[in-house]
Amino acid sequence: MKYERLVVSRIVSEMMNFFFAMGASCFKSHVARSEEKYEIVIDTDYTGNQTSKIKEMTRLLRMPRAEESEEYFWSLSGEISTGQEIYLVGIMTDHVSVDHDEESRLVHIILVRLLD
Repeated sequence: MKYERLVVSRIVSEMMNFFFAMGASCFKSHVARSEEKYEIVIDTDYTGNQTSKIKEMTRLLRMPRAEESEEYFWSLSGEISTGQEIYLVGIMTDHVSVDHDEESRLVHIILVRLLD
């Protein structure tokens, strides 16, 4: 995809919107770029019993990257997030790690997007 920085910023934005919709009061993201990848690290909280949503998010994030159709799928994402766009993050990333602590309602996510 031509606009890697835009894609990475949209990934962070989608994740932030997703967790704010779940009542997050603190959303921290860190993005690091190297010659071979972008690594996005997210630490966030949420309110209420959201275990099923976290499990579904994890499943959607682990979808295989779809490089051949990234630009098409990304154009489908609107400016207003409904939480349903999280699957777009999955098809835009190569590796995903999700650690979820139900008791403290904290989530730690690592998303990796390899560069060509």
